[in-house]
Amino acid sequence: MSPVNDASTPLLLESGAPKGAAVLAGILLHGRDRSREEKVVLASSFGVGGIRWLAPAADTGSWYPGRFFEPRAANEPFLTQAIERCDRVVDEASEGGRLSPERLVMVGFSQGACLTVEYAIQHPGRCRALIVFTGALIGPPDMPWPDSPDLLAGTRVLLTGSDADDWISEQQTLHTGRVLEKLGADVCLRIYHGRPHMVSPEELGEARRMLAFLVEEAVA
Repeated sequence: MSPVNDASTPLLLESGAPKGAAVLAGILLHGRDRSREEKVVLASSFGVGGIRWLAPAADTGSWYPGRFFEPRAANEPFLTQAIERCDRVVDEASEGGRLSPERLVMVGFSQGACLTVEYAIQHPGRCRALIVFTGALIGPPDMPWPDSPDLLAGTRVLLTGSDADDWISEQQTLHTGRVLEKLGADVCLRIYHGRPHMVSPEELGEARRMLAFLVEEAVA
């Protein structure tokens, strides 16, 4: 892995296929108090070639200070700053437009997965493949969401959760899947029995199949 840095993009860790040669690019978002290095290791475990991976880091180790279901004001201005950082990394991943949104995938775990969902809703069409390992919508349960069946049209989502996760409940995962589908996303939802707060081998397998399909589609 190697660092990438310029005036507009925060320091990133880069791995996988080199810039200019990749057929896909992925943005890796770590969880609360976790590291970008862990996400780069996770990406290597997918075992899918042709993808350039970029991993930013939250300045404080967390993308926002509160829980994802708290009033959004409780997580500002950190949430807005995190989304802005994600957008800059998406710019870098696209290589100035060489890679279209269909060839960009955002992968997050836990807090990073919540941020992945939030980014997709705030910037629809910028990144059209999402791997959401144990993530949910950011905001209180009664928060209204956009009412547009075309907002996320063309966006593929792998959304995973568990009936035994201490941080994000099965119901919160199911609610997130329903909202994304209503916004037009093609959602593959997986709920695992008894799985603690982690990325399981089964989830890695689901992600591997999705990524392999996206690479195959890109080179066809």
